Amino acid sequence: MCMGTTVHADIRVSIQDRNAPDRAAGHLAAAVLVDGDAVLVPNPGPELLDPSAELEVLIFSADPKAHLPIEVIPVWKWSPFHLTGAQAPLAVIGRLRHHSGYSAQIGAVDPRELAAATAEHGGDLWASLNGLAAVPAGIADISGELLTEISRVEREQRRPRRSEHEFDSYEQLVAGFCIFFCFCNPHGPK
Repeated sequence: MCMGTTVHADIRVSIQDRNAPDRAAGHLAAAVLVDGDAVLVPNPGPELLDPSAELEVLIFSADPKAHLPIEVIPVWKWSPFHLTGAQAPLAVIGRLRHHSGYSAQIGAVDPRELAAATAEHGGDLWASLNGLAAVPAGIADISGELLTEISRVEREQRRPRRSEHEFDSYEQLVAGFCIFFCFCNPHGPK
């Protein structure tokens, strides 16, 4: 089931080592959000296959100035896909613990065309997806500078916003916060 989500944006997906000191050092691989709760990691490295690795998915706008939410989502299941006898998997699918607020970033692909393109590219799934224009150009380009900037934005987004409210009487003050809570409205006899 593909899920339509509310935020359509040029995003990047980074598979992160949760124990790294920062986002740039924690970046292990680029991925593609293929459904609301799934990421595809083409050509994964061995660090993604280590069952003891503590990994998480970082989803963010390619433009840090866009003021869009930065998501950090744990993965509950990793599924490698490989050819029989192959040393390394062609891809890994990560199932997210909850849905992303971003829309999937992959277009419809004919499976036969994808298989043929992957064979032509010697098993390079990134090259196949790019060659078929199934993913946005530059989707795997995640620089250390971008991740450093995203870390700064992520820290800012974690700080709660504050707003001050001043009133001339208790009646105004109570009315001011009661608009946010249902306990201020009478519910009738119980």
